[in-house]
Amino acid sequence: RRRIVGATVNHAFWDPHNTESATVRYDIARQCLEDSITALESDTCDCVIFDATNATRNRRRSLRDTLLTRFQCEVMYIESVLNEPDMIASSINDMKLNSADYAERTLEETAEDYRSRIEHYQSVYETMETEHESDLVFLKVVDVGRQIFANQVYGYLQSRIMFLMANLNLKPRPIWLSRHGESMFNTQKRIGGDAPLSPLGQQYAMQLDRFIDAYYPMPTTELAVWTSTMLRTHMTVERIAARGRTVVKWK
Repeated sequence: RRRIVGATVNHAFWDPHNTESATVRYDIARQCLEDSITALESDTCDCVIFDATNATRNRRRSLRDTLLTRFQCEVMYIESVLNEPDMIASSINDMKLNSADYAERTLEETAEDYRSRIEHYQSVYETMETEHESDLVFLKVVDVGRQIFANQVYGYLQSRIMFLMANLNLKPRPIWLSRHGESMFNTQKRIGGDAPLSPLGQQYAMQLDRFIDAYYPMPTTELAVWTSTMLRTHMTVERIAARGRTVVKWK
């Protein structure tokens, strides 16, 4: 869109009564859909995220039907709804900081224009409801996870996406990445398997526990540790878990 119409358009571009811009937006969406289908038809792409408003039921159904006709694939909609004023204000602030649309505008100008853009969407938006779209696969996420509604969600991949959406958080926080301690297979230069830690790996697990306790002393700080289900990762964090920390195993 920015390549075609530039990054300095104001809220009037999203006005549903602006027939000229509506035609341009439709053409852009159609081209993006064609690009998505082309990617899916290649040997290098298994999943496409079609980032568009898809504000009406007719638009969503047309999109689904086109994909099923042109390319047999599963279609899953994710609807994000913000009702909390603080979250909306935070979203506007993020637009000012990160969007090229508002790079040359003040925060006040950004807020005024973006709220007008929201009003344009609200005037035509039809939320996803099972009463009208029970045959579509969709997730509705309200206020970044405060509520989540799922419809026709089946299978491993769709369930994983739902789990991801349920664990979204907009608050900034540090993320530490760590390898597991050395395993017995590592000492033998073997890859894979489910071997326990070597003595050196157990020393690493002890040092990791001390490091975390120094940076995040209990009970004054919150900390969640995510690991795989492998024995070597379990042994790496078992001292951390023994302190009462939250440990989540990701399969």
